[in-house]
Amino acid sequence: MFRGNSLDKTIEKAEKYFKKGDLYKARNMYLKALAQDPKNIGVLNNLAFIYHVLGDDATSKGYNEILLKECDELLKRETVKEILILKIPALVFLEKTDEVMEVLEEILKIDSKDVNALFQKSYYLEKNKRHREALDCIEEILKKHPYHIGSLLSKGRNLVELNEFEEAEKCYNLVFEIDPKNKAAINLKSQLIKKKYKVTLTSHDMMLKAVESFEMENFKASRDYFKKALDMNPEYDEIWFAQGELFIRTGYIGDAIESFKKAFEINPASGGIVKHKEFFKLLDRMKKINTILGFEEKE
Repeated sequence: MFRGNSLDKTIEKAEKYFKKGDLYKARNMYLKALAQDPKNIGVLNNLAFIYHVLGDDATSKGYNEILLKECDELLKRETVKEILILKIPALVFLEKTDEVMEVLEEILKIDSKDVNALFQKSYYLEKNKRHREALDCIEEILKKHPYHIGSLLSKGRNLVELNEFEEAEKCYNLVFEIDPKNKAAINLKSQLIKKKYKVTLTSHDMMLKAVESFEMENFKASRDYFKKALDMNPEYDEIWFAQGELFIRTGYIGDAIESFKKAFEINPASGGIVKHKEFFKLLDRMKKINTILGFEEKE
């Protein structure tokens, strides 16, 4: 009884250090826990991860190999989903791809709707160019979680590989409605346009630079890149909408209103905003305040 309480306290301390990002102290506490319980698969898993992050892949490999051995021993007695899940990162690290697929299939036998298992399975299928099968997995996720961004991006990638560009673009556009400045969607849409139209530079390349500049609070550069993007192609609502957010951030409310209006002309669902009237009422109030303060020109 005492030993169990002592082990739990040691693991609890390790987890606190781990959450704080103090990996060296977390490692030391996990090593102490492992001395108390050498077959603890949770501790083995965390040690393997920590050593990998710390750059000691040789030691990480050793812990991953022990972890797999202990998981397999436990699975001989009973097939438990949580134990199967712990095997996956170890198998990935040890590059045992075929075994990863086997474990994912076992998890899906237990729970056919497991989102993480379906998502990982789709990733390995995509990697092996089995795009239709990957799409089947993704569709299962989207039935239950239609706005799962990772799945929408994966669906788009697989559709592009099948040259189904219009359907792929719909996936990326839906991501923009959820997250107007999603960099993965911007990059993937740029790749789609390049493949579809055989071009080397797109407006979305400029948009990506604009968003990155925005994030670094280099607003002048961001504005310049948005202008270049829209000069190249003014037909994408996500670029207008993202530019509108920049203008709000920098206090140019009149310009923001015009940019959002352009976005909504192209796509009424741009930015995921449905109540446009209330949205523009708010912006108009902000513009009036700015005009009084002298930040906007009187019309």
